Amino acid sequence: MFTELEIVERCLLLFSKPGRWTQKTLARDRQGKPVPVFSQEARSFDIEGAIRRAAGQDDRSAYARFVPIIKTQLGKHPFDWNDQTGRHQRDVVRMFEDLADEYRFKEPT
Repeated sequence: MFTELEIVERCLLLFSKPGRWTQKTLARDRQGKPVPVFSQEARSFDIEGAIRRAAGQDDRSAYARFVPIIKTQLGKHPFDWNDQTGRHQRDVVRMFEDLADEYRFKEPT
């Protein structure tokens, strides 16, 4: 199982190429058709899909662990923020960069 920081870093790597982000569904293939997030054909992802894909099939609770911190950071639920009209991949990348900083510089408890 990956740490939260590792999952966020994997999301950033996933979104490092243009066209890897989507809206209104967890994942899409090259033609833009919705596909399962763990499908071999999946090429673009929304926030939830990216987190699930980055965490791996065995970590079913990964997204649920991120929702409260992302919701606090954005002021709304991640899927609402992701699907907002006018949103761009660079906005999502910045959100993940901010999230990575929070994990990198978090005080040990």
